[in-house]
Amino acid sequence: MIAASHVWWNLTRATANVSLALVLLSVVLGVLMTTRALKKIDRPAWMRDLHSWLGGLALIFAGLHIITLILDNFVTFTIVGVLVPFSSHWKPFPVALGIFTFYSLAAVQISSLMMKKISKVWWRRIHMLSYVLFATAVVHALTAGSDVGKKAFTIFSVVIAMSGAAASGTRFVLGRYATRRAAARS
Repeated sequence: MIAASHVWWNLTRATANVSLALVLLSVVLGVLMTTRALKKIDRPAWMRDLHSWLGGLALIFAGLHIITLILDNFVTFTIVGVLVPFSSHWKPFPVALGIFTFYSLAAVQISSLMMKKISKVWWRRIHMLSYVLFATAVVHALTAGSDVGKKAFTIFSVVIAMSGAAASGTRFVLGRYATRRAAARS
């Protein structure tokens, strides 16, 4: 049974893990849409909506992660400590990676909502942050989390990291192939 004094800490850990999994799913869907790897069976509009929804949910869970960190007393975090990089007294670099990841995720989501108001070049540049933010989220989880070293968390982290690496690799390999193929047709 979860002790009442650990409720916020358990919610902090849960919201972080859910957010990380949602980021992974959003990245995978983005790769599938970009590469058209499932062209014969995909439905682009549905996939785009699901991709956006998953990214939005990831941002919400990341925000909840930040709020529960402030509410918890296991490690005392201030608003400044969770919003300003390197201002945390507890593991400053890993926490800064988490802050960078949160701001990157927010930038990707906001730019997607404003896609029709910004140039495609800038939207794409901002959206490419998704690969960086995924990597920093994994490093943040593996260095700042209290579950580091626990078998279940290690397995979860390895599966998430390897899945994200496979999706990213697929994107860059198939993306380049698709670009060359389109250029050859021109």
